[in-house]
Amino acid sequence: MAAFKLLAVAAITSMVHATNHPAGKRGLGSNDGLDLSGFESAGPIKMGWQYNWDSNIGGNKLSTVEYVPMLHSLHDDHEKVWADRASKWLEQGTGHLLGFNEPEQPLPQAAMSVADALGAPSVSNDGWDWITQFMDQCQGCHVDFIPIHWYNPFSLGHDFENWVRRVCGLGKPVWITEVSILFSAGIVCEKKHVATDRYLQQFKGMGGSSQDELAFLQQAMAFLEGNACVQRYAYFGTANNDMSLLSNEQSRLSELGHHYALD
Repeated sequence: MAAFKLLAVAAITSMVHATNHPAGKRGLGSNDGLDLSGFESAGPIKMGWQYNWDSNIGGNKLSTVEYVPMLHSLHDDHEKVWADRASKWLEQGTGHLLGFNEPEQPLPQAAMSVADALGAPSVSNDGWDWITQFMDQCQGCHVDFIPIHWYNPFSLGHDFENWVRRVCGLGKPVWITEVSILFSAGIVCEKKHVATDRYLQQFKGMGGSSQDELAFLQQAMAFLEGNACVQRYAYFGTANNDMSLLSNEQSRLSELGHHYALD
């Protein structure tokens, strides 16, 4: 299929495209329709890339960053438009492509078997078995980097660092394309797609405050910036179900967003 071929040659294409985008690790995962003008007006932001879990972006692309298209899944016509859209963005200077979103999870995520996936899909922190099976079975595949996600309570910051180090041990550069803390059992259930009493009981009483989230963010950023294995990362806070980087008015940054964009 053209989609799979394009994923496989992404690295070759990126070598021949020069870009004018910043080369920093920090980025933004954002849903279309959100007002991101606060990032534009806040001053020179320290972010170099943006994605939106899709292969095209609307009017809220930040002007100074690289847009990275994603083939979210093989469902809902994502595959039909992938080749044309990815080619368009590569021609405009994009240097990277992202594969499938959380293939180890059921719909509405990618919900894919290891055999059906290609391009180092983005697994969450419950996807170790999936990604290791993928790397074992994908002999001869061209994998440039491994994207991962992480969600847990703020008190488990050490678990985040251990998760990143563990994936780095697979021998490829790592992108953390979603990372955030969880405040309640309800959010745990939504983010992790798990509804068992045993799992929810594990996180009861472990919620944190906005200052706890800021402390986690600052510690995580220091770790990620100092880890040579980590090529890029994006804090989860400009999505329809989590706007923690934005103020209530959305057109301005929250305290957390200000630190993330400018520090």
